[in-house]
Amino acid sequence: MGNITEPYRIAGLSFAFLILSLILYASAGAQNLPPGSYKDTCRSIQTLGGTLTAQCQRVDGSWKNTAIQFNDCEGGITNENGNLTCRHAVKPVKPLPKGSYKQSCKDTSVDGKWLYAKCQRTNGNWNNSSIKYADCNKDIWNNNGVLTCGGGSSSLPKGSYKDSCKDAYVDGNWLYAKCKKNNGSWYSTSLKYSNCYKDIWNDNGVVTCGGGGGGGNLPKGSYKETCKNMYVEGNVLEADCLNRNGKYSHTSIKYKNCNKGVWNDKGTLRCN
Repeated sequence: MGNITEPYRIAGLSFAFLILSLILYASAGAQNLPPGSYKDTCRSIQTLGGTLTAQCQRVDGSWKNTAIQFNDCEGGITNENGNLTCRHAVKPVKPLPKGSYKQSCKDTSVDGKWLYAKCQRTNGNWNNSSIKYADCNKDIWNNNGVLTCGGGSSSLPKGSYKDSCKDAYVDGNWLYAKCKKNNGSWYSTSLKYSNCYKDIWNDNGVVTCGGGGGGGNLPKGSYKETCKNMYVEGNVLEADCLNRNGKYSHTSIKYKNCNKGVWNDKGTLRCN
């Protein structure tokens, strides 16, 4: 009698173990489900990796197979007429790197260490371009439709600062540069140059509007009596000089060949 009932007892224990395992598996699966009210109107709910699948009930009572990537969900998941939906978390947008490229490029975006943009060419067309900006410590500029690191200076404002500053670039209305201090070290500095109509010069490592900037290097001449905002940039003398109407007009001259000095000819700098 014992021998006959023994197989049934073993089978019964095995079946009970199977039922318990299924219950535990289902319980564990339920605990791993992402939160949300969808559980009230969905069935056959499963997760695989970052994907949630289910059959969800429509408003007309029918059922629909649906799925959603839930790792980017913010808050609970809901059933919207048979579709699993959620509010996606907004990823922080990386700020664009500084540079003069912004003046002639559009549709700019950052992905990792790369900058992407559409930049205008000299013929007016737009070119898709990209650059690994994380390795660029200079101005990022538009080189005829191509994003380029360093080397661009066409957009830089004039000024004697160029004689003792490096890595200069503009970003909007601001000029950025590394300028040499009196002790020989370099200092990162910036200036809102758009409202500066005088010489931009290096004041001991700080880009400054007017008040200095190569004053001691000005060439000789009578122009100093009727001109203001004078400064030297390379071989060029820049100044605002009185014209025939009694107003100041901006003028410039390559002064290196003016051995006898420079004078103001009714608003125009000329060699004596």
